[in-house]
Amino acid sequence: MIRTSIRLTFVAECFAQCLRQNGTKRNLTYVCGEGAQRGVGRMVTNDAVEHALDQVNRARSLNELQAVLGAMRSAFGLANIVYHAVTIPSHGGANPILLLTYEKDWVKIYHERDYFGIDPVIRAGIKGFLPLDWSEVDRASLAAQAFFREADAYAVGREGMTLPVRGPAGERALFTVTSNLSATDWQAERLRRMRDFQIIAHFVHNRAVELAGYRSKSAALSGRELQCLELIASGRHVKQVASDLGLSLSAVNLYLRSARSKLKSTSLAEAVVKATRTEILPVLATLSFILNAMAAQIVG
Repeated sequence: MIRTSIRLTFVAECFAQCLRQNGTKRNLTYVCGEGAQRGVGRMVTNDAVEHALDQVNRARSLNELQAVLGAMRSAFGLANIVYHAVTIPSHGGANPILLLTYEKDWVKIYHERDYFGIDPVIRAGIKGFLPLDWSEVDRASLAAQAFFREADAYAVGREGMTLPVRGPAGERALFTVTSNLSATDWQAERLRRMRDFQIIAHFVHNRAVELAGYRSKSAALSGRELQCLELIASGRHVKQVASDLGLSLSAVNLYLRSARSKLKSTSLAEAVVKATRTEILPVLATLSFILNAMAAQIVG
């Protein structure tokens, strides 16, 4: 929980700134819930958000992750939650992962009629980087109007928001939450919980990609390589690392060169970023490294 809390704080600041059934169809891994609940608004504490993130990280299968989304839907008073991996370069096909809490009948119709290609939310969301409120989606065409009417008949949710997710290996995904609040209440709730949903979206994406086997294996660094790289990331110089670990300067350089080689990096900076992205190093280590680098440039 401590590590989750640290990441929650760091990621939140970054964003503030800038079924059980499991099957495949057309190279699609999807898990759907037993039925959508009518979303009602309720107070959600930061503890609830942290608990949700902790449960996401604890999931050991896509089915377990789906169960987490179902519990999250209830905890947040939502109508539905959907995680949709649209493209993953290491997979090659379209729509490799889909986790959702929609009614099974709607999921069946969606697939049978191949709505992936005409769904206005997907078409708009995959092109952007910013959260997309469903009230902003173009519904001018007769096809779009018919689509939303049909979706409404299956309790998808009167209001919704879709968050584009960009993964470290070029993945593109969409994370959607829907509600049955009134339009006015939804706008207030959406703005209040925006940051939480963004954080959750990225945690769910990372875990889903890992569980589906599409995340490349992390390089196995030795204990000394990891120690040296982590100290460098914390802002220490090579001589200081040698002193801290009681090693010779040449030994530290050797460990760092070996770590760079394993991480396929041309510089220590690149090695630190890659090690953090694959969770070899903690997020705060990279933040310290970046801040120290920025400070050095300013002084220079």
